[in-house]
This record gives sequence, structure tokens and C-alpha cells, in this order.
Amino acid sequence: MKKSYCLIAISSGFALLFGLFEAAAQENRPAHLGFLYPISTNGVKAADYTNDVSIHALTGLSGGERGLAIYGLGGLIQGDATGFQTAGLWLSVSGELKGAQVAGLINQAQQASKGIQIAGLVNRSREGSGSQLAGITNSTASLRGAQLSGIANFSQKVEGIQLSGIMNQAEEVNGIQISGLVNKAKTVRGVQLSGLINIADSSDYPIGIINLIANGEKRIGFSVDENLTQLLSFRSGGDRMYGIIGLGSNFSYDDLPYAMETGIGFKLTDSKRFRLDMEASNLWGTNFRKWGGYSKTGLRILPVLKLSRSLQLYAGPSLNYMNTEHQKGSDLAQLRVWERHRSNSYKAIHWGVNAGLQLTIH
Repeated sequence: MKKSYCLIAISSGFALLFGLFEAAAQENRPAHLGFLYPISTNGVKAADYTNDVSIHALTGLSGGERGLAIYGLGGLIQGDATGFQTAGLWLSVSGELKGAQVAGLINQAQQASKGIQIAGLVNRSREGSGSQLAGITNSTASLRGAQLSGIANFSQKVEGIQLSGIMNQAEEVNGIQISGLVNKAKTVRGVQLSGLINIADSSDYPIGIINLIANGEKRIGFSVDENLTQLLSFRSGGDRMYGIIGLGSNFSYDDLPYAMETGIGFKLTDSKRFRLDMEASNLWGTNFRKWGGYSKTGLRILPVLKLSRSLQLYAGPSLNYMNTEHQKGSDLAQLRVWERHRSNSYKAIHWGVNAGLQLTIH
């Protein structure tokens, strides 16, 4: 078994070594069959030929591929590749990729032009005009298309979409970044959507709980609603959209002593002394026990009066949907539009109000 691994490693090393020093493909061949490099129908001169069909039991080397290429473990294509290439572990194209790369672990291409890379772990290319789909990471210097990964996407310039489970990072984005936790960029002409944090020098439409935009706005405030829930909140975002996170309490209901709010906001108008915001938020109240929980999801319009350059006063109405197990649920929805009682819960749609004072920080 150890001898087999050594043989495969030596073969892969030879393939890489010859691939680095061989010239680009000069001749075409209809088929290239092999076991592992250089045991194949093209032998040690495999890098001199472009093939229509390549099939290799373990590893293989070629000067280019124009149709179907199948490698049991890995393949090195020292030139351009069109069509479909697949390998159990890795594929590397030193030239231009037009078609599809599918590997169990890693794909690499110098330029993925109108192509797609699908890998169990990692896709890499210098330039891409197509799609990268990886279980862990996609990386490219310039992308025009889509990056989709389970963990992270990295690119210098993106024209399209980055979609990841945890993190997206780019220098310039013309399109959209969507991640489970963090988006990071310098200039965003489009949308950043994250489950937690967006970071950018410039981004007008960040959608996340916390948005750290260098030329954007950050506000710390204190607010109270119709049920006297008091919150200390942080609002952060770009020129138009912002995120909301707040922590607080409600002393009027002893069994709902802890409160948390998250949401997003949109600036409708702005002038020297006045601005108008629209916010969608969700407020939770709890005592961290199994009963007595409270949730309120609402949409509110907030006229904002600018008392000074940094200090702002706001107050406005809200329309909310409430769901609670609190024994006095109806007391939490005084201006009801609709209500429903259950044996252990109370639901209602009701009007409310939100007012507060906030301080702009830079």
C-alpha cells in the first residue's frame, strides 16, 4: 500500500515538473489513454499534445484538452481546456478554461473564461467569467459571474454575486454579497446582505445587524415603546440602509425583565433639520424560562428632529404582530386590530409607538 502511494506521488511530481517546463501544445490527438504519468499513449511527450478525449486511471498530463478528460486522482493540463474535465482529487489548467472542472478536492485554472469550477474543497483562478462552486473556499483575482461556497469567497473584483455560509471578501463589488456572518469590501455598488456584520469603505445598501461603513453613519440611542420597554440601541449603515441591535429591559412586567431587538432601517428623506426613517424590527422579551416569552415584529415610521449636528429626537407609530405566552398577553397589545387566544398563547396585531433620543458618532 505504501509503495502504491509513493508511486502515485512520484507520478504526480513528474507531471508537475514536466508541465512547468514543456512548451504549449503543438499537435492534436483524438485520444490519450493512460495509467499514471508517463505511462500513457503519449508518454513523456504528453505535454506536446492537445487531446479530444483523455482517460487516465490515476494521474495524467496533457498540453490541452478539447472535449472530455477523466482522471482517477488528478490531472495537469499545461494549456487551454474546453469541454468537461473531472478528477477524484485535483485538476489544474495552466491556460484558459472554457467548460467545466469537477474535482473531489481542488480545482485551479489560470483563467476561467465562460466556465464553471466545482470542487469539494477549493476552487482557484486568476480571472473568472462564470461560476465557482466549492464546499469550503473560492478564490479569484477578478470574477464576472458567481462564487458559491460553504465557508468563504475571496476576490479582488466582483461583478456578480458572492454567496457563502460564513464570509465574503472583495476589494470592489458591482453586484451583491450574501453571507451567513460577514461581508467585507472596500467599494460596494450594490447590496451587502449578511446574518451579522457588513464592513466596507462605501456601501449604500448594507443589510445586516451591524454595518461598519467608513463613510456611513453610526448612532447610539435610548428608546421606549408603548409597553415601556426600554432599549439601548446601536444603528449603523450606509447612506440609505442601516441595521439595528438593542438590549434592554421592561420594569413594568417583572416576568419579562430582559429584552433584545434586531432590525433594519431605511432613510426615506433627509434635510438639515429633519429626516424620516422607516424600520422593520423584532423585539424579544424573556425571563429565560420555558414560559412567559414575548415576541413583537413590527414596521414603524419615525420622524426624526435634529436638535444639533449629533443629537436627534424621534417618535412615531408602529404596526406590530405580537405572540406571547405571558399570562396577561392582552395587556401588551392595547390598540388591537386583531387578536386570537389559545390555551397557552396569545396573538395580536396592534398599533404601537416608539420614541427615543440618539447620538450620531463617527
